[in-house]
Amino acid sequence: MKKMKSALLAFALAFALAPAPAAAELQPEDAGLVPLFLQTCTRPDMNAETILAGVTGSPDWIEVATPDVNLRALEQVPSRLTTDVFRRADSVRQWQRNVNGRQLTLVIAAWPARNVYRHACVLFAPDIRNAMPYLEAMRDGMRAIGLSGRSTDLPHYQEYGGRLADRRRAHADIFSRSRAVSAPNAMHLAIVYD
Repeated sequence: MKKMKSALLAFALAFALAPAPAAAELQPEDAGLVPLFLQTCTRPDMNAETILAGVTGSPDWIEVATPDVNLRALEQVPSRLTTDVFRRADSVRQWQRNVNGRQLTLVIAAWPARNVYRHACVLFAPDIRNAMPYLEAMRDGMRAIGLSGRSTDLPHYQEYGGRLADRRRAHADIFSRSRAVSAPNAMHLAIVYD
């Protein structure tokens, strides 16, 4: 009996000290989304003309004749961004592209000089459960252009803000419950800047 108690105690101790199985890491539905957004919508100098030229010069993006994205709905996020940033754009252009079987939408917009922000570049992806698996890559990309994390509403939202290298203001966010497009469970990655 004493040997049995000792064996049970040794087994219980070994079980208690054994490392717990690692929790399954949450994987993104498409790990290429943030790198595509960064490549398409950000540049070290954040030059709006260069960003637009990169998209129009790419055979991968096909322009949509009549844009149908609801830019005002980009304000429907748990953000500290000033309201009415997305009203009355001077120009709105929209493109589509298929990546890994997912139809992506890209919008580039410009506002009048009196607006807080003059330019926007937004990438939309359908069928994304939540933004959590994308936040680390997004944070690193935003940090590279001078923006830091602001508010968050996990697991669906993270906001970034600050000034670019030339001191222009910029604001970015990632939101996996975007209402700006009709696609189900759409996530947007957006940046607005002077």
